[in-house]
Amino acid sequence: MTQRSPPVFTIPVTREEDRFACAAEGAQIARWAGLSERAQHELAIAIAELVSNAVRHGGGGSISIRAIREDALAGSGRWGVEVIVRDSGPGIDPKLAILEEVGPKSDRSPSSSSSARLAPRMPGQSLGVGLGAVHRLMSSVVIRSSPGISTEVIAVKWK
Repeated sequence: MTQRSPPVFTIPVTREEDRFACAAEGAQIARWAGLSERAQHELAIAIAELVSNAVRHGGGGSISIRAIREDALAGSGRWGVEVIVRDSGPGIDPKLAILEEVGPKSDRSPSSSSSARLAPRMPGQSLGVGLGAVHRLMSSVVIRSSPGISTEVIAVKWK
């Protein structure tokens, strides 16, 4: 029996309405990865917020959603979904995008060796409530921003 390849979804995002298709695709990939129905909904909400931010504040960009396995080499380990949203906007001021190290290494994004999570913020503290919601809904969130160039958000939801 041959194992199916993990699903991958990558498209440009240019309109607010793109968030609906991206959220639906993310939920489908989460289902494939065996995430609970609740985790599927949380992932969909986070994806919709990230796509909306990329379009509204970054002038559009791209999204990549894929199923990932924590320990793929050994053939075991938990499944999750990795979401990468990149935009071509003005970036986030480094003074506002305060990052902190969080969680055990197993909860960090596999695509980054020095993973960090966005510090929670109160409404009105510059980055708004949207990224705070993404932070609460996902297992890990990494923000890489080059002011004046772009922002990349890597978010992972583990099973």
